[in-house]
Amino acid sequence: MDMDMNHDHGAIDESTPWNGNIPYAGALAGVISGLTFVLFLRHVAQSSRYIRHSSFFTKYNRLERYIVNKCSYTLNLGGGRSRLTPVLPPVGAILLILALVTTAVPLLLVQTDLAINSNRAGFLAISIVPFMLASTGKNSAMALLTGISHVKLNFLHRTLATAIVVLATVHMAYMLENWSRFSWFLKEKLATEKVQHGLAGYGCLCFVFITSLYPIRRYCHELFLVTHLVGFGFLGAIAKHTPYAMRYFFAGLLCYCVNALTGWFVKSRIGRARVEVLPHGCTRLSLRLSSPITHRPGQHVYINLPKVSYVQWHPFTITSVHRKAEDNACDMIEMYACVRGNFTRKLFKLAQQGEKWPAFIAGPYGNGSPDLDPTEMLSRHDSLLLMGAGAGVTFPMRLLRELGLSLLETDMLQQSFCTKDIYFAWSVRHVGELDWFYAELQQLLVDFEHARKRMQLKHDLPNVHVLLYVTDTDKEADNIIELPTPPTEKTASLDGESSRMFSNVNGDHALEEDAPKPRVVFGSRMDIRALLKEAGGHEPGVFACGPASFNASIKNAVASATRPGYLPHLHCEEFQY
Repeated sequence: MDMDMNHDHGAIDESTPWNGNIPYAGALAGVISGLTFVLFLRHVAQSSRYIRHSSFFTKYNRLERYIVNKCSYTLNLGGGRSRLTPVLPPVGAILLILALVTTAVPLLLVQTDLAINSNRAGFLAISIVPFMLASTGKNSAMALLTGISHVKLNFLHRTLATAIVVLATVHMAYMLENWSRFSWFLKEKLATEKVQHGLAGYGCLCFVFITSLYPIRRYCHELFLVTHLVGFGFLGAIAKHTPYAMRYFFAGLLCYCVNALTGWFVKSRIGRARVEVLPHGCTRLSLRLSSPITHRPGQHVYINLPKVSYVQWHPFTITSVHRKAEDNACDMIEMYACVRGNFTRKLFKLAQQGEKWPAFIAGPYGNGSPDLDPTEMLSRHDSLLLMGAGAGVTFPMRLLRELGLSLLETDMLQQSFCTKDIYFAWSVRHVGELDWFYAELQQLLVDFEHARKRMQLKHDLPNVHVLLYVTDTDKEADNIIELPTPPTEKTASLDGESSRMFSNVNGDHALEEDAPKPRVVFGSRMDIRALLKEAGGHEPGVFACGPASFNASIKNAVASATRPGYLPHLHCEEFQY
């Protein structure tokens, strides 16, 4: 595994041949810089309301939406309607991988014979390390410059890490294969310090790669995090193996340290968490923070509860809305933790009603896209579909609360918006899980009916449709009923307080009887294509969150329906491990 550094790099004097790789490296650097600059301009344009609504950018957005929708299609080996976890990534991710392959393969094979000298594979692996380290964490400079969420950058991080493993394997395999032709030569090489450091670095790299595979990330996340520390062993061993690598490693480590320090000093807080036990394995956490936090729809925080674990941090979506704070800054946030793993299971087991625990909070994370602003949603889309599956309901629920508050505020009612229908669809496995939000959803329908009848509006409020799907096979399919939940005097309102958004002293009972109620469908899965067809319009907004199989079905339905005259806006939040 010899990376002999006795090579000439560039033209040093007249007797030194010119390094033909330099023009390729310059071209590649130019392409990467140009692409980053374009993404930066796109991020700036999307952040500016004036530019975002210009005719040119509107046309660009439609073209981009068409391409993104089509590229979001996920190839499912179980069939188009299978709910199995998709094995392959979306088409867009596959194209990204192919772009990386078509870039790396020529650099690896042109004008060289790997069987004679496999150093080029090793150097390519080293050159990717800075990009791999720069895309780690949740506060990367790339995310700040381009507005791309850390979740999507994490896919790039995993892809680059896989490329490093492949290139390092090619480098080592050819070296060992050549040396093994002569046993004495192989033994002599393996005894050298340089090769031993190379083998040690390769061993660390493979160990980190194996412990980063999906099953371990999913079911042993703490092991995945701890074993990543072995990656520093890889950097140290390869630095000894090839001192030339340090210029690459220093650049990557600088980005990594900036990302880590930013997250700790800028986005970390302490607070007190009030826990409330809900039916079917759900815990509501209400946190009072030591300092105000600014958050937007779609963002989440990482929380550490020392009573549950001193070292584990887990992400939860912020579901609370604070209408009194103009900049969304507040010192209280609300989250829902559903039993899905060891941490949430232990949290639910230890939780006692009304208890208060010390907590550490990091965040918020997520780009808080302008597309998730309620005013933007109501002014751009003729219909809105908010869809969630299981614990993924927290994302569409936050959006529904934001929309409800915006529409039911007097100043918003006098503004113009084009949304005619809002569909809230939630799929659960057991009917008891509906208790988490059923009363609030019913109260929302009552508030909309009350506003529609009692207030003088500039135009009609959107029609709100609440569709709840229970996939429990114990129930008969196609059995549609309404849960007989009686109206209560106080239910959880949209801003997290236990008071009605609008109070009506006379006729409350009549209004609640007349108001539409959530429709519950037993023994049936959500038919996404049917919902898209029912919503109608030309540019509906589709916002969804759930397991990988659920999100894949959403993306496939939108990709199949997208055509030049019908361009749904798709925003999917992922469960990432």
